[in-house]
Amino acid sequence: MIDLGQTRGWQEREALFRDVTMAANLRNKSDFTQTLAVHAALQQALRGNLYKRDPKVLGAAQKLVRILEGERSTYGRQLRMIQLMQKGATIDQMGRQLRCSRRTLFRYLNHLESAGIDITLDGSEYTVSKDLLKLLRA
Repeated sequence: MIDLGQTRGWQEREALFRDVTMAANLRNKSDFTQTLAVHAALQQALRGNLYKRDPKVLGAAQKLVRILEGERSTYGRQLRMIQLMQKGATIDQMGRQLRCSRRTLFRYLNHLESAGIDITLDGSEYTVSKDLLKLLRA
């Protein structure tokens, strides 16, 4: 458990509480846009050394980023799916790489499209903009 009282200032406590609470609530959900916002906020806080004063908070934030980016996380698999689609990938190729069913892949495609990601089907290959992942990682 993270002790919010150990952080240095009220702004730091508020930012940490918001990031951790949102991420904990979204961990098992598939709302890509909201999870992306949490992921981006955590990465920005880590890059800006917001959590450097408290090793426990820093460790928790780093662990949460690893969980979000991991292959057991829906969001992590969706990020990997975007990476595959940047080069062009068929449903079968994505299924093998992500180790999931066609039904799950189509559900992920729907989630990504509803998040505003432009996915193109060219023949049997799904593609996204080559610059998309740069935007997601920024």
